[in-house]
Amino acid sequence: MLNDLWKCIFITPGIVELGIVTQSRPPEEPDHHAMTSGLLQPEMIGIEERQEALLALLQPGSGRAMVSRFEQYASEHGIGLDWIWACRDAHGNLESSVLCVPSAGRTAMVFLSSVRSPSQVHQRAALLEHALAYLKEQDVDLAQSLLPCDDQLGHEAHVNGGLLPLTTLLYMERSLARPFKSPPVPDGIELIPWTESMDETLGCILDATYEDTLDCPGLCGLRRTEDIILGHKSCGRQDPGGWILARIDGAFAGAILVNHSRNDDNVELVYIGLAPAARGRGLGAFLLQTLLARYSGSSFRRMTLAVDTKNLPAIQIYEALGFRGTGHRNAYIASLAGKA
Repeated sequence: MLNDLWKCIFITPGIVELGIVTQSRPPEEPDHHAMTSGLLQPEMIGIEERQEALLALLQPGSGRAMVSRFEQYASEHGIGLDWIWACRDAHGNLESSVLCVPSAGRTAMVFLSSVRSPSQVHQRAALLEHALAYLKEQDVDLAQSLLPCDDQLGHEAHVNGGLLPLTTLLYMERSLARPFKSPPVPDGIELIPWTESMDETLGCILDATYEDTLDCPGLCGLRRTEDIILGHKSCGRQDPGGWILARIDGAFAGAILVNHSRNDDNVELVYIGLAPAARGRGLGAFLLQTLLARYSGSSFRRMTLAVDTKNLPAIQIYEALGFRGTGHRNAYIASLAGKA
């Protein structure tokens, strides 16, 4: 799971929106979070045992050297590692753990020790339930997690622990090695470069594009639009030149947002959407072609994205423009807003 953490933070799918923020101080554990006694008693882990807890998140065979590298990377990039809980075995050793990484936009990404046998499902679910109970009292509206599509035991632990299935994400990428010709601007279309002063306009556009969306519709209404924008800004490194708003027939009705990846020379399609009245006119492809022209033939190697596998119209556009699938993940969420 920790291997996925690096990928999720820095090849950020639209659902994950992981602009990592630093936890200023270790959080205090509320007394009423106590659960059943014995081996199902999750406890918040301090820095002295943090490596052991992180090691429990790694794939079998991983070692402390990888944990140390990750801790250093987390420190350098402001990734919060304070929200980590673990359960102990009968000998007092840390057996399983869960890490919650706070993110910009009132979200948290959840990483759970892998479930290798049916007997571990209950313990892992108890860890998740405990962590979500804590997050409900923090300034977090949405918890999110990703699993391999064939991880049935992990699925059971997530569902039993309170993280419910959202959708399956398809990860795609396209080479930017060759120059891409900028498309002609269709009649009635005006492209407006985003500026900080246009966040209110962007929010109205996003709200309109969510109507009847095919891309993770289960997320609609779970977060405030201003928090979604903050999350988009914090995906990788924001490139203001890659944020374009579309005025269509005189009204703002579309947007495309592309950021730089934080740890490599890729760019990521963070969001693309059109209001219902603007759909079916080829404008989604036009917006993407415009940004492909901006980044192709430059120092960037690839454009990456993640899309709901049910969003077939979008996938068809991506494939027609040269994107190819690289993998799938099942996404899980827990809505925490107003539940403290």
